[in-house]
Amino acid sequence: MRTIKATLERAKDGTYSVYCIDQPYTGMGNTPEEAKKDMMDAMKFHKETCIKEGIYYPGFLDEPFEVTFDTIPWF
Repeated sequence: MRTIKATLERAKDGTYSVYCIDQPYTGMGNTPEEAKKDMMDAMKFHKETCIKEGIYYPGFLDEPFEVTFDTIPWF
């Protein structure tokens, strides 16, 4: 199973963002959970769109994978 590393940050306005270290996926939300879900939804949408258009997408999206989230401390 492939592991995708992502970073979770809190913005000055109190919202959260998450982004993958080595992949082009991001997410945002009012809570950490919303940001994570937004990113996972973006990954799914990307795969579905690529399949529909017949273009390349990262092969790991076809297999089970996990995302680990590192949190940047906020003050």
